[in-house]
Amino acid sequence: MQKKDFYNLNIGENNIQTGGFYLEKLYFILRTVGSKKRVLDIGCNDGYVGEKLLARENDVYGIDISEKELKIAGKKGLKVKNIDVENQELPYASGFFDVVILADIIEHVFDTDMLLKKCSRVLKRGGRLIVTTPNIASFGRRLMLLFGISPFAEYSLELPTNGLPSVGHIRYYTSATLKNQLQHNGFKDIKIEGDKINFGIFKSKSLGKFLPSLSIMLMASCTK
Repeated sequence: MQKKDFYNLNIGENNIQTGGFYLEKLYFILRTVGSKKRVLDIGCNDGYVGEKLLARENDVYGIDISEKELKIAGKKGLKVKNIDVENQELPYASGFFDVVILADIIEHVFDTDMLLKKCSRVLKRGGRLIVTTPNIASFGRRLMLLFGISPFAEYSLELPTNGLPSVGHIRYYTSATLKNQLQHNGFKDIKIEGDKINFGIFKSKSLGKFLPSLSIMLMASCTK
C-alpha cells in the first residue's frame, strides 16, 4: 500500500488531532506557541490544533499528506498545502516561521534527521520547534514488555497490535534518544515534559511531569 493511500484511509475522526488528541499535549502546544506567531503545523490533519492556534491570533500554515483532511483544515482557516515531508521539500523560504510543530509525526517518518533539518531551515534563528511523540519506555510499556506483551510496537500495516489497528509508526523514542537527536541536529534549550504516568486505570499527571522518562507521551520544545 502506498503511504498516501494508507493515511487517506486510516486518519480521520480517530486520529490524534481530533477526539483522540490528549488534552495535555494540546495545552503544551498552545502554551509553548503563545500568540501572534507565524506557525507551521506539519501533519496538521483536519486542523484541530491549528484552529485553536488561530483563535490566539497566530498565522497558521498546515501541511499534510492526506488531501481529505487538508480540505477540512483549509475551511477552518489554515493556509494548507498537500506535501509528503519525506519526499518533498517544505515549500517555504528559509527562516519563514516562528514556530514549527511536529505533533505525533516524527514516529511516522523513516529519515527523522532529514525531517528535523527541514524544520530547522524554515525556522527563524531563535525560532521554536515543538515535538510530541509516544514514549516507548513509559511505565506501562515497560510492564507490558516484562510480561512478554508487545508494548504497542507495530510490526504490520495489515495486522493489529494488541487489538488496535496500525497507525503507521516506524520510529520509537525515549526521553534520552529524543533529546540526543534534537541536539545532533543543532537545536538548543531542549526541554522535555511528560503528560502522565499510567498505572492501569490510574493515571498521574503530576508524576508524569516530574518523571517524563516514564510518561505515556514525550513533549519537547527547543530553539534553533
